[in-house]
Amino acid sequence: MHYPNPTDRLLQILVALGQAPHALSAKALSSSLGQPLSSTYRHLNTLLRWGLAEEQGHGRYLPGPACLLLAKRFDRDSTLVSLAKPELRRLAELSKESVGLMVPSNGQVICVELIDSPQPLRCCYQKGLAQPLLHGASAKALLAHLAAAERDALLAEHGLDEQQRAALLEELAAIRKRGHASSQGEIDEGVWGVSAALIDSRGRLHGALSLMGPSSRVQPRAEQLQRWTQESAARLSARLD
Repeated sequence: MHYPNPTDRLLQILVALGQAPHALSAKALSSSLGQPLSSTYRHLNTLLRWGLAEEQGHGRYLPGPACLLLAKRFDRDSTLVSLAKPELRRLAELSKESVGLMVPSNGQVICVELIDSPQPLRCCYQKGLAQPLLHGASAKALLAHLAAAERDALLAEHGLDEQQRAALLEELAAIRKRGHASSQGEIDEGVWGVSAALIDSRGRLHGALSLMGPSSRVQPRAEQLQRWTQESAARLSARLD
């Protein structure tokens, strides 16, 4: 997406650094984000000055140490995370599977809190992990409740053709009616997941509660896990302003 505002372009670079699996060069950032190389360097220098980026060898960039301060503050003081933790623990203890709190952000679904399954065989998922807001139970549970304009803009960015778009919209309508989304191997092979949106009394979307586990273990009790996840999401939603 092209952002004409310089502040948006700077923040776009910061988000790209956080999402990348490795350090990025200014040229790679410029190319992937569609920004002029000169402005990319200018924004990187600003981020470096504020400690929001750091330069490694060979002109490659990573998020800087000041990002850790922001993350720690969010982790400590986020109202949503604080309210969600008891429900996450309750669902994890009941199901013995991994449970996460997911939020939509800038076309991504981000895991902001996670309780791992106590079982030796479990999903390899991490707090802070981001995935495109398109595939998987968490993404679809969130997409199903996004404002229509925001949802349509995201689908346009992903380049879906008319047939794909129509099929996805039909699936999202079914998810809204059912109250949860389920997926099998859409993100990682052999992983089953279920997710239910967190909607407050005014109809605002705050995030989603998601449960995931190895398909071979969880699919035989899929209906039970879907019900527990939906009930947990409903209890948490009732506590949101």
